[in-house]
Amino acid sequence: MTKPAAKAAPPAPSEASGPILPDNIGFHIRIVQMRIFREFYRMFENSGVSPGMHTVLAIIRDNPGIRQRSLAEILMVREPNMTRMIQSLQGSELISRQVDRSDRRAFHLYLTAKGQELMGSLAERINSLEELLLGPLNTQERGALRDYLNRILENIEQ
Repeated sequence: MTKPAAKAAPPAPSEASGPILPDNIGFHIRIVQMRIFREFYRMFENSGVSPGMHTVLAIIRDNPGIRQRSLAEILMVREPNMTRMIQSLQGSELISRQVDRSDRRAFHLYLTAKGQELMGSLAERINSLEELLLGPLNTQERGALRDYLNRILENIEQ
């Protein structure tokens, strides 16, 4: 009786094409996120701004008066951690906190003039980063990507 022929190993990916990545979409999103952070840190070197800090400031800028608790929920950050970030931003005079008149335990957040100036000064870097990241996509594809990501978020809310 003859032995069955051994299966040949699949060919190794060529160095030029790079490794074959798992087909899982979560894996691809994670890799994209890590590379976005790498590019953020490269473009914002010596600015003193981290991705988390920029995100918090951008949300406050676009939602003046947002409650601190709402911000923590959006970003899925524990309240004590959010409180530390907010205190740091307030200490740097980038944001102000105002007590809610109807619930004295709650705070509303606003960018200060210094915070608005900082965000304005970072706009060119953010636009350059976004262009680098989304450069291969046309306007319609960028809108579709945003829509797809929003649909994913809506599907997995809280």
